[in-house]
Amino acid sequence: MKPALGRLHVLTDTILQSKYTHVDLARMAIEGGADTIQFRQKNGTSLEMFHNAEAIIKVCRDAGVTMIVDDRLDIALAVDADGVHFGQSDLPLPVARKLIGDTKLIGGSATDFDELQKVIDGGADYVGFGPVFGTMSKENPGTPKGIDFMKQVVAQSPIPVVAIGGVKLNHIHELFSTGIHGIAVISAICCTENPTVATQAFIKKIDKF
Repeated sequence: MKPALGRLHVLTDTILQSKYTHVDLARMAIEGGADTIQFRQKNGTSLEMFHNAEAIIKVCRDAGVTMIVDDRLDIALAVDADGVHFGQSDLPLPVARKLIGDTKLIGGSATDFDELQKVIDGGADYVGFGPVFGTMSKENPGTPKGIDFMKQVVAQSPIPVVAIGGVKLNHIHELFSTGIHGIAVISAICCTENPTVATQAFIKKIDKF
């Protein structure tokens, strides 16, 4: 049985902010009610990533929260993470599935309908689609899609859609009204003074859907 796919995915980040570590952010987000933590580290050595992921998986296991590793299948396997998330230029999803097995989650990123179909055909459990709004969390993020476009994505996707890209607290109602499964958040939680309080505010609104 695969781990539960949460509705609030908090992606850890130490590039946009440096006050908190990856582990700090994971712990604070979980304290605030986040049900999925995605470990997202773009820089550093593999050993450093392993140690960070190892600490995060312990925090997630203790809380019963799903832990997904961004990009790095080797790190996900090394710490026995609940899943892995890939971009369009990462390892092919069918190859990843053979390596990680059928009891783990695999997510894929998409920015248009062609990429969405690739993620679906690749056997992903969910798609991270965006950017919905303008974002500074990713280099060359692409044109913001907006709410109407997300409605079309949800209508065409047979797998759960997780919206990402510039998602803020005031977007929750209109986003979840499209029928998305969940949202992925970076700066609106990680770059705040108190990520726990920020997470609580998101959960309070998400719980209405």
